[in-house]
Amino acid sequence: MPRPREFDTQDALQKAMGVFWAQGYQATSLQDLTKAMGISKSSFYDTFGSKHELFISAIDHYNETIAKPRTAAVIAGAACVKAGIAAVFRNAADSVMEGGENRGCFLNNCAGEVAPHDALATKHLAAGIKHIEEAFYGALTMARDCGEIDPWREPRALARYLAASLNGLMVVGKVRPEREALEDIIGVTLAALD
Repeated sequence: MPRPREFDTQDALQKAMGVFWAQGYQATSLQDLTKAMGISKSSFYDTFGSKHELFISAIDHYNETIAKPRTAAVIAGAACVKAGIAAVFRNAADSVMEGGENRGCFLNNCAGEVAPHDALATKHLAAGIKHIEEAFYGALTMARDCGEIDPWREPRALARYLAASLNGLMVVGKVRPEREALEDIIGVTLAALD
């Protein structure tokens, strides 16, 4: 009979995601992961398989806990769709400007590192970007239907533009965390909704 796990797998996964986020996939060693997760090598292999399997699980964890719910929740919490979309972008800029460790966006970081040669990871990363696009799409469809944006506007194209702009903002903010530059990007992006 196998022994019960003596650690919380979701907590360990969250910690592993943090290590990959801070260091990248290639630079992260098994020792880095087990130390951060607070587990032994045997527990690591028994629970998560390999480093690559853990990396895919970390991407999925990010998608389900951050990419999927966060954008939709911020939009839903605003008085109107345009204000909600503006809040998404301003929250992203605020996170860049908070100072300290500027890790950027986990999906962007991973995509830049592994997309050229890791088809499986790329598939999971694309799912995260799609979650963000879908949050914008649902909000924009509602905005078009209730007259908040012009009826001729195509919500799918706008949603893709907003998702790309949000990811671009995070990349720029990682290397140039200047409020004026980020606000310029946000202003031009939001003008697309007028």
